[in-house]
Amino acid sequence: MSAGGASRNCTAPRGGGGISYRAAVAVDAETLASFAARTFCETFAHLYPPEDLAAYLAKSYGEAIQREEIEDAAVATRLALRGEALIGYAQAGPVDIKVEHAPRDRELYRLYVAAGAKGAGVAQALMERIIDGARADGAEALWLSVWENNLRAQAFYKRYGFEHVGEHKFMVGATADRDFIWRLRL
Repeated sequence: MSAGGASRNCTAPRGGGGISYRAAVAVDAETLASFAARTFCETFAHLYPPEDLAAYLAKSYGEAIQREEIEDAAVATRLALRGEALIGYAQAGPVDIKVEHAPRDRELYRLYVAAGAKGAGVAQALMERIIDGARADGAEALWLSVWENNLRAQAFYKRYGFEHVGEHKFMVGATADRDFIWRLRL
């Protein structure tokens, strides 16, 4: 994907009506891939050289990648929709970050909300669904990784009782970010 392709993925959808929540299904893969890339760009694109951003988007958010994640029984992908428009999503699965953890623990991989839907309770509703799912799976803890300077996200996670327990490098192309590792005991 070219840097120009990355920019095209940063445009916002239109929609109206009430907000509903559901599990993603395979036919959502294309829409989710576009939304995932766009919301990542809304939050972080200004931080990276175009080639690093394009490499990360291609590695993380293609339609085939999203379909594989949706179809993976170990991964929970939850969508928030306003009418037919996707306005947020959360995804959790087996712990992928390098931490000592219980076998059934879960990791929140992603939680993104479209800029126009922030403040509408979407992130909270998605987080509650992920926490409920982790508990139902018998997890002792829910883990996540958050960029050291994403203070808004950190404040959100603190409200749920997450604790900062470590750090690691999160790669976006060739750029290494310092991410904090957080844990919520369930």
